[in-house]
Amino acid sequence: MPQSGQEMLEESIGSCRRIADGLGPQNAAWTTSLVEIIEKFEEISDTFFFKTMPSVPVTRTAMREAESLLALKNEGDWKTFEIALDTMISSAQDVIEKAGMKGTTLT
Repeated sequence: MPQSGQEMLEESIGSCRRIADGLGPQNAAWTTSLVEIIEKFEEISDTFFFKTMPSVPVTRTAMREAESLLALKNEGDWKTFEIALDTMISSAQDVIEKAGMKGTTLT
């Protein structure tokens, strides 16, 4: 059975936590961005949107972005990580807006 939007959101939160863990010495601003994503994702978690089919494509994208970001962190590829983090922030923004939290801007 394919994953639900809620399951993908939970995976994204888990990946973001693993990315943020110990990232501070590398770049505190990156950690702040990831903590914001985690907090917003937790706020919208378990909302009706994630029980619907429209949540799947946008949430899958965020989940994949988080997975690739985690891989880059593990490789220590900080130059590519910075670019990928911008992409992750954009994907997270899409998820948050589609879940009905318009007007929330991540930094």
